[in-house]
Amino acid sequence: MATSCRPSRKHRTTHKLHRKPKRSWNVYVNRSLKAINCHMSLSSRTMKIVNSFVNDVLERIATEAACIVRTHKKCTLGAREVQTAVRLVLPAELAKHAMAEGTKAVSSVCR
Repeated sequence: MATSCRPSRKHRTTHKLHRKPKRSWNVYVNRSLKAINCHMSLSSRTMKIVNSFVNDVLERIATEAACIVRTHKKCTLGAREVQTAVRLVLPAELAKHAMAEGTKAVSSVCR
């Protein structure tokens, strides 16, 4: 007599599988755009491109910061490692502005 791999009706779960939602930066891009010029908007295709760009840069910075932490044989990823990763990943002028904004954000959170 062969046994089936499926659980009996009593033990079956009625839960649906939930997919993890994709992270989207659309809301924040729109807020930044409206802060600069309230009459401008982006098409959905443009928003997808900007969202993809932000995800790519974030992934590059996170990967570089993780490599820095592993190189120094530490367990904690801190602001200093992220700042170093930004310096390595982004071009000079963009890195300078990103570090200034990041420092401002960290100091406002620490208050």
